[in-house]
Amino acid sequence: MEMSIREVRQQLSQLQTVLEKAQEIIITRHGRPLARIVPVVALRKKPTHAKLRALQPLHHIASETLIRADRDER
Repeated sequence: MEMSIREVRQQLSQLQTVLEKAQEIIITRHGRPLARIVPVVALRKKPTHAKLRALQPLHHIASETLIRADRDER
């Protein structure tokens, strides 16, 4: 949907309803596109540190042993 700056100013209170129907509004000035208004997409919630730790498998080998083995291979 295209709207002039004047139309946007006049219908600012109705903009939410227009966005829900059109999904995008292109604002024009003298018939040329000036800006695009799109609804914000809900961002995924980032997992907590505890959830990330729970996803990682537990290793029963000490980090010292792993580092020593890695260095010995070089």
